[in-house]
Amino acid sequence: MNRGPGNGEASHIVQREEAKARRVLRTSQARSRRLCCRRGLTLIETMISLSITVTLLVAVAAAFTASASAVQVNADFFRATQAARISVNQMLNQIRQADSVAVPSSAEVDVTLPLQLQQPNENTRAFVWDSLHQRLTLQILYNDGATSPLYELASSISSATFGPARTGTDWNNDPNVVQKVPVSVTVTVGQNAITLNGAGGPRRAQAN
Repeated sequence: MNRGPGNGEASHIVQREEAKARRVLRTSQARSRRLCCRRGLTLIETMISLSITVTLLVAVAAAFTASASAVQVNADFFRATQAARISVNQMLNQIRQADSVAVPSSAEVDVTLPLQLQQPNENTRAFVWDSLHQRLTLQILYNDGATSPLYELASSISSATFGPARTGTDWNNDPNVVQKVPVSVTVTVGQNAITLNGAGGPRRAQAN
């Protein structure tokens, strides 16, 4: 029985499709064999990789900690310096406004303000450097012997020196009157340090 042209063409199409399917199957099988033969990481390689990763993470953490610490130290130093600067300015202003000033030691200045600037029953104001706690304090002494709370003006004060006071004769010819008090305050935070210097004297104690 003779086959027509249509049957021959259909047979060729079927053969091509079967050949194509066989090639796809062989390619898939070869790929599967390659994947099956691929070797994974050994225990030693895994441990070395983990060690390298841990080392990098520790280095990053150390760098971050050092950076954060430096930022904190700089912020603390800035705040301490500003507080000390304001405190020194306040002290010098009150020394200039005072009726009289006494310097009983290199760590204390006693200021007696005019009556119009005093609090009720106030006698003197004592500016003291507390070397134990490294701070600058203010305390008001009253005529009845009572005292105000101890006010902390500035902290991180590693050293402070008041005086030696310069004395002389004032406009009223009173001798040995304190006319000028040098002030030196050092702020230290970590490795950062700064020294603030100034001087002032009661205007009423200056000679004509």
